[in-house]
Amino acid sequence: PLPMTCTKNHVLANLGTTKDNGWCCDGRQQPGGCRSGLTDFHQSSGLRRFRCEACDFDFCEECYLEQLNSRRCRNGHLLVSLGTSRDDGWGCDGKSEGGCRSKEQGFKTTKGLPRFRCNACDYDLCDRCYSSPPAPKGCNKGHKLRSLGLTRDTGWVCDMGGTPDGCKRNIEKFKESKGIFRFHCEVCDFDLCDKCFEARPCLETNKETERRGVPARCMEVNHSIIPSYWDKSRLEDIPMEKGLNPNEENTMNKFAKIELKGSDLEAIQKLFDSTYKKVYTRDRKGAKVPDRLKIVRVERIQNLQNWAEFRSRQQEVLEEIKKLKDAGEKGVCKNGHELEPLGTTQDNGWGCDGRADGGCLSGITDFHQTKGMNRFRCQKCDFDYCDKCYILRTGAKLCMKGHPLVPLGTTKDNGWGCDNHSTKEGCLRANKTKGIDRYRCEQCDYDLCDKCYQTHIGHVLNNIKTDQMDLHSEESDKDSNTVWLFHGTSTEAATLITRGDFLVDKAGSNAGTLYGRGIYLAESCSKSDEYSRENADGHRCILLCRATLGNILYNDEVSPNIDCLLRQIRDKRYHSLLGDREKCRRTFREFVVYDDDQVYPEFAVWYERVYE
Repeated sequence: PLPMTCTKNHVLANLGTTKDNGWCCDGRQQPGGCRSGLTDFHQSSGLRRFRCEACDFDFCEECYLEQLNSRRCRNGHLLVSLGTSRDDGWGCDGKSEGGCRSKEQGFKTTKGLPRFRCNACDYDLCDRCYSSPPAPKGCNKGHKLRSLGLTRDTGWVCDMGGTPDGCKRNIEKFKESKGIFRFHCEVCDFDLCDKCFEARPCLETNKETERRGVPARCMEVNHSIIPSYWDKSRLEDIPMEKGLNPNEENTMNKFAKIELKGSDLEAIQKLFDSTYKKVYTRDRKGAKVPDRLKIVRVERIQNLQNWAEFRSRQQEVLEEIKKLKDAGEKGVCKNGHELEPLGTTQDNGWGCDGRADGGCLSGITDFHQTKGMNRFRCQKCDFDYCDKCYILRTGAKLCMKGHPLVPLGTTKDNGWGCDNHSTKEGCLRANKTKGIDRYRCEQCDYDLCDKCYQTHIGHVLNNIKTDQMDLHSEESDKDSNTVWLFHGTSTEAATLITRGDFLVDKAGSNAGTLYGRGIYLAESCSKSDEYSRENADGHRCILLCRATLGNILYNDEVSPNIDCLLRQIRDKRYHSLLGDREKCRRTFREFVVYDDDQVYPEFAVWYERVYE
């Protein structure tokens, strides 16, 4: 395989697993940030390191492998992101590879398009061609071959080895395939090495090729889902942009932008003023914090396909919350088994397994240090968590004001009551609390027994700073935790998002990815302002979005363990994440959504920074 290189084409040396953390992955400069979540130095201990000594350039293993499997030019060199171009003095080479995707969407020049380039070969791609896979290739029965990337095992062999043409890498036996790019058909158990895949012809039926020259169909409109305040007469047909998933191929979308006036504009300015907080964070990169954000123009976005996907996902989240409530839910170990709360332990013959998962948050380093602590156990895996690791590694549950409920262990008194007793569901232990595990928010004087804690899922947060927003609030839904939140971006990105949708694989590219790849949102416009970019008119853009948060995963760690957090999201027990930087850093709370269908950009707001 082609060697991985730094930005100046020097080969990266594999330094193995490092024991020091005095280095940082340069993947943090790439779109989407470092794939291991590194944002600075002193976070890299125990990670595999790949280095160019001449350029002082480092990659962690995740960034290294992703770059190995990334899009390359025709001669195999990696394409480097140059960001959004300000001139049109370049052309997309996708035109010679089946046609440029951007020109198909109506773009006449390359000015304002994201550009990916190989300087060595003078080869350029626009963002649509870069992210669009080349024409598919198939096995002998016509099934599509899927890239498995650079393989680390030897348990496969290239199936061209037994044919008259032979394998172009001469792979005829097992143990000869390690470190080779593998392309696989699951149906036929068919494999090709990279060289044989390259020589293989494309499949005859390519949807992109089939529909070129065929007029796109008009979208079938379901009038029942269109909000009552939309101006239907302004909807126009536009091509389906990136991120949208229509039910039928080759369909046009319905889209309009409506400029707000008068009291509607004042309502948005009032929301900006009430959520603004003058606090400096390092994401401002030394820039002065403005005193106020003054709105210049607001457009309401009417994107019918995106709205339909948002409403559909909102209903799915409601159903998923109901199933979680009916089944009850406990935290899980790293293998996905439920952890059983054992209450306060009287012995110390166990150790918290958080030690091997980024370090125990209670400071437990060995056995015989756990007497009197709350224990959560998976018997099948011989796996234990202390209460602090249980909360932050499996997902803390929150009181009604968004504070984490802390396990107090087994109580010896009955001088407390379960707060579910006063709800229509009632306490599942009939409010008999002596000798029962207790979960408490001290700040709100709020308690739950162990049974009610397990079913305390999808609860509604009632202290979001944007809750006062009453413009078009009829489409909000408290049961699914659908709220208003801000997202700062550039004018160019705002155009792509509002005409298409958010792209989770691009999310976080403007800053870091502290909580993994997702759509980062804020309840304070001043936080989103940090990620905006000034356009030629001196204006900046923030999107005011509807976000379905569903069952929220809470985290208040200064340096969160991304693997643990994303494990909970992947297990489908949580729909979003609340990073409480307001608590741990005294800055802002951040909300992260990992499914683009859970966010709808309702308003595009252009504004100016005001310094008094």
